[in-house]
Amino acid sequence: MKNTLLLILLLTLVGCGYHIAGKGGKMPGGLASLNIPVFANAAQKTNIEAILTNAFVEEMVTTVKVGKDGEGTMQGVIRSYNLSAVSYSKSDVNQEYRLTVVLSVTLLKNGAIIWKDDNISDYEDFAVDTANVTATKEAEEAALKKLAKDTARIVKERLLENF
Repeated sequence: MKNTLLLILLLTLVGCGYHIAGKGGKMPGGLASLNIPVFANAAQKTNIEAILTNAFVEEMVTTVKVGKDGEGTMQGVIRSYNLSAVSYSKSDVNQEYRLTVVLSVTLLKNGAIIWKDDNISDYEDFAVDTANVTATKEAEEAALKKLAKDTARIVKERLLENF
């Protein structure tokens, strides 16, 4: 009886096209390769475009070939980079920041837009070390790297699921 139920469950999952998010489906337009130039930076924070672009390259290379001769192009624009205080100590000293980044990502094939989202937003919190400014800056950079990696994964999953 257990084996029969297990078999029915397995056949049901296989029959409905079950797959792990971001591992199934195809890129829009059937793209097998992408060119991903450095994202444009329209934010007030300098030198962040390489971190975000690299995260997208590293994520997309797991699904498609990435290079200058790609069938399609993924263009990104960093629209905003914002730090806001999230928590304070009893003496009203900031203990934690929230880093929020908003991106616009466009996927092109032969110059035509095949996918676009102008409002991709993600955030990451990080601790403030009031005694060590360098440690706080390092924590901010680590938060940006994690945010970039997570956002790239989410965008890839959306592309593969046709959202």
